[in-house]
Amino acid sequence: MVPSLAEMAVTNPRLTKDVLSRVITFANGKGGVGKTSCSANFAGLCAAAGWTVLFVDFDAQGDAGNDLGYKDTEDNDRGAHMLQVLDAHKPLQPVLRQVRPNLDVIPMGRRMLKMIEHVLEGKRQRGTEFRLMLAEALAPIARDYDLIVIDTPPDRPDVLQLVFGATRWLVIPTKSDRSSIGNLQDLSEELEEVRHANPDIEILGVVPYDFDTNAGRIKRNAIEDIHAVLGDASDVFYDADDEVVFIRHSNAAVDARNAGKLVHELAEMAQDEEEPWWQALREGRKVDRIPGSVGGLAGDHLLLTNAILTRINSFEEAQESA
Repeated sequence: MVPSLAEMAVTNPRLTKDVLSRVITFANGKGGVGKTSCSANFAGLCAAAGWTVLFVDFDAQGDAGNDLGYKDTEDNDRGAHMLQVLDAHKPLQPVLRQVRPNLDVIPMGRRMLKMIEHVLEGKRQRGTEFRLMLAEALAPIARDYDLIVIDTPPDRPDVLQLVFGATRWLVIPTKSDRSSIGNLQDLSEELEEVRHANPDIEILGVVPYDFDTNAGRIKRNAIEDIHAVLGDASDVFYDADDEVVFIRHSNAAVDARNAGKLVHELAEMAQDEEEPWWQALREGRKVDRIPGSVGGLAGDHLLLTNAILTRINSFEEAQESA
């Protein structure tokens, strides 16, 4: 079980000096590889299991708003607050509270992200260090949350550098094609550029996304390609049975987004189980796939969430004993 930040403050004062130790960013640098789907479902599953979560959207498309059902609501400022934070140094606060129980959101939109990009570009051209601006903004509220989850845009290097400056753990979704996997090298170079400002950022793992469940050869080749590009920093995630965790191709992802639901929420509509799935997740026990009409995809996201939390916990335990 992953302890809360409050519990960490009691058990390990050294770790709590880094108040951003639970910032998890989903990034690739290429669009359409599952960053938003993976990050929104991860945040929603963790919140449903009892962790307090802040979801920070930096994707211009704002598809997380569709997944979580807030895109067309009056309170969605489409990034106006984040622009004020970065341009006018306003204190950062969640814009949308309790989008789900335990889940707050800072949304984004295309126009505001473009304006944020101009702000960052101006600072970079003037030689001003901008990479830690988001980290400094998040720090005062980080202890209000157990996890901070960030979704990122493709092809916006300054924005990626800003987010990486506040990131402890990087999760990389990728499709199986060589173009998507080859793009990981560019992402690795972006990481190296930010290390002087944030030396603690690490790749937590890679998520094969949108895979055919019957395409074993394609999965094996993709994993080999991932290792070839990223080397020792390229480990995929594994479940409790030592099987690779991947997100399958499924039309249920479209159905869930169109309904303004996360995948597990759509699955739960057709399900009645004895023990709630979140109970095992919260207690750090092996989780089983969620049954139901969209249970396969929901189960993939559940196993991924469990694998991410388990790997973070193992790294933190290793740091504590070092």
